Amino acid sequence: MSPAESRADRAERILDAAADLLTRVGYRRTTVEDVADHADVGKGTLYLHWKTREALFLAVLRREGARTMEDLVHALEADPQVALLPRLTEVQFTNVVNRPLLYAGYAADADLLGKLLPKLHGDLNPRHDELFEDYLRLLAGHRLLRTDRPVGEIAVAYRAMMHGFLLSPRTGDPAAAAALLADTVAHAFTPPGRPPAAKVRAIAPRAVAIFTEAAELDRAHLRRAYS
Repeated sequence: MSPAESRADRAERILDAAADLLTRVGYRRTTVEDVADHADVGKGTLYLHWKTREALFLAVLRREGARTMEDLVHALEADPQVALLPRLTEVQFTNVVNRPLLYAGYAADADLLGKLLPKLHGDLNPRHDELFEDYLRLLAGHRLLRTDRPVGEIAVAYRAMMHGFLLSPRTGDPAAAAALLADTVAHAFTPPGRPPAAKVRAIAPRAVAIFTEAAELDRAHLRRAYS
């Protein structure tokens, strides 16, 4: 590590190397030695950050998840309409599909990721689920979500729908799949009609705060290896 490089910068460089190797050659054929060489650090230095190979690769996926959530926040900041559930779904589906390491887990690509994604989901902070339900309650409070079912039930049904689309073989145009998912979500979970723009603008800042907190949960977990 150069005098100007911080421990956090070095950790990011190691994760960059691991992500590149995972994408190019897959989980089974990527060793800790390969990552260390690609990152230009010693194997012992790598272990100062992550104690096991699995912990390193889980950190790669956690960073991908955080980046996906950060992309969603940026989309929300750029366009308040993304705060509506169908549009948010379209954006988030596209974010995942466009990140090969995350999408590989849903596509059952064992060679690329092994069985890491289920372990990542099992290790998520429970606050992730709470935050999503907070978001649904925000929509419900402004009559932008169906109210004949409890928010908890809607959350379960929504996740099943999202995961079902991600698990389906990706054929044709991914943008068309994202649009179809958004339309399905609109018919299943939201009232008919176009909501007033003022109402959408009113909920956008709170939606930004909710998903910023979700991204920070993963970033905080990553920083444990950076300090």
